Amino acid sequence: MRYQLARKHLCGTGLEIGALHIPLFLPKQAHTFYLDRMPPSELRAHYPELGDAALHVSLIGDGETLACIRAESLDFLVANHVIEHCQDPIGTIKTFASKLRKGGKIFMAVPEMTKTFDSKRTETTWEHLLADHQQGPAISRLQHFDEWARDVHGFDGDHAIQFASEKEAQDYSIHYHCWTCAGFENFIAQLGPMLPLTLVESKSWRIENIFILEKH
Repeated sequence: MRYQLARKHLCGTGLEIGALHIPLFLPKQAHTFYLDRMPPSELRAHYPELGDAALHVSLIGDGETLACIRAESLDFLVANHVIEHCQDPIGTIKTFASKLRKGGKIFMAVPEMTKTFDSKRTETTWEHLLADHQQGPAISRLQHFDEWARDVHGFDGDHAIQFASEKEAQDYSIHYHCWTCAGFENFIAQLGPMLPLTLVESKSWRIENIFILEKH
């Protein structure tokens, strides 16, 4: 499904964020660079579960700000299982849009919360996302780690507080936010007046929902 959508929508030069060991398989007309927040050696230390798998990293940078990428320089941007790790999803998608040329596309695979370890969590609301964007994500950061400890790992009491504090101090990349397919489509619809982006296609597949956005 991912490849079918990539072949239909992606061409030119692009960027994939956080590909790690599973980059998007691209059609011949598309070429990409790979950006991650750490070099491979640090990624392996941070995520020991990666083992010896080959990691795709050609640029080091913050995937939410993309400071190393020129404005309007990309034909496409791939962010699979990335947006849920972003503390300010509205700001992140604004940044994505700013790096695209007109007609450029964003390819996003977003976990379906009801089919993952996020299933016991409360779906992120537009109001929460707007507060994180306007007031800064620090206002809810510890709350996210506490929810992660309790609803994903099943900890409670002092154990949950300790686990949340340790992971926050480590800057561990948790799912700060989570959505159903309908919830994420509502998020994109709410963004409509703020950004020059149009949802041109969406597909639900296995444990994820794939969204294709075009810059108009």
